[in-house]
Amino acid sequence: MKNNIPTTKTSHKKAPQKHIVNVLKKDNGTRKVKKAAQSFAQAVKEINDPRTSEGAIQYPLDEILFTALAAVLCGSESYYDFETFGKEQLPWLKKFFPFKNGTPSHDTFQRVFELLDPNSLEHAYRLIIENLKIRTTKHIAIDGKVSRGCYKIKGQCLLHVVSAWDTDNGIALGQLATKNDEGKDVGEYNTIPTLIEQLDIKGSVVTIDAAGCYTEIVDAVVDNKGHYLITLKENQPTLMSETKEVFAEVESKDFEGVACYRESTRGHGRVEKRTYYAVPLPAESALRAKWKNLNTLMLGIFEREVKGKKSREVRYMISDLSCDEVERLGGCFRSHWGIENRLHWVLDVSFGEDGNRTRRGNGAENLGKLRRLTRGLLGSVKGKQSAPQMMFRAALSPEFRTSVVEKIAKGKF
Repeated sequence: MKNNIPTTKTSHKKAPQKHIVNVLKKDNGTRKVKKAAQSFAQAVKEINDPRTSEGAIQYPLDEILFTALAAVLCGSESYYDFETFGKEQLPWLKKFFPFKNGTPSHDTFQRVFELLDPNSLEHAYRLIIENLKIRTTKHIAIDGKVSRGCYKIKGQCLLHVVSAWDTDNGIALGQLATKNDEGKDVGEYNTIPTLIEQLDIKGSVVTIDAAGCYTEIVDAVVDNKGHYLITLKENQPTLMSETKEVFAEVESKDFEGVACYRESTRGHGRVEKRTYYAVPLPAESALRAKWKNLNTLMLGIFEREVKGKKSREVRYMISDLSCDEVERLGGCFRSHWGIENRLHWVLDVSFGEDGNRTRRGNGAENLGKLRRLTRGLLGSVKGKQSAPQMMFRAALSPEFRTSVVEKIAKGKF
């Protein structure tokens, strides 16, 4: 006998695939934000907070520095800008940190940046910057830069910072301030060895202009297992004189049998030809005892034609690499000037560093580190957008700004 009790069918509708994808995308985005915040906070823990002796701290250091970093990313240049950014973007900032007391005033930003120990901040900087590396560092360019907005006030010197630029990844690996520009016993002469010793340069070619052509700097590179390519000028008369004599002899023989590398570029109405010659340092040269691992003397001939007007420039260099690597050396010499075009120029034009009037305490130096970190974040963004374009986009789009900041969490501490 059949059961006539009616049955009810329950239909189980599947959630739309699009909804599932959106949920997963949102969860993944939340995880990235949290990881970025954790990575940033972990690095900031390495910084000695100068306010610890004051008792209760209303604004945590990681919140202050993160707000300043995001503000600089969006084009901010002053402590007042940091305050305005914090107030207007508080909902966005709270995705990363609690901000229980809101964001600080410009006075708080100023006091913290003036008091922070630059060396302590530099340590945290390098922890973060390591996460931005995509390729192995093969070439490091070292050069100095002056911030002219910090002109003399009651005997205070211009801020001069020596930076180490990773040409392969487009990031500043580190920077140290010095009191003067260049010359022995002052400025870069003392700062460059210290900077080299703090970096991992193993296997990398370190390039420096003539301001760094001293035996002590060469020793620092070799002792830290790096290679060097240093430009020569008249600051080393004995070395320059012997180098010129060697090349005068090989030139008289039309450079026969000499290792050579040539390259040329054409564009924007300009034609450039670059020729590099490399010869071994004579075995009997007394320079071997003075310059550690000195192996190769280089000659660079640079010819340029712009609208029919021709020019020619000659430069000399020294290196511990062999003549067989003349192409690598030539490439490094040309890439060295990327520190001017891709770092120093961008800092002045896009970040307004040269015109910034911050002078009190450690403010100028610490803000400089923040700008260089921001430059590294922008350099890690894929595509061909310029720094000003990306900064403007970050100011307009919280989503794009988030995608840039998330790069802090790319690696592991």
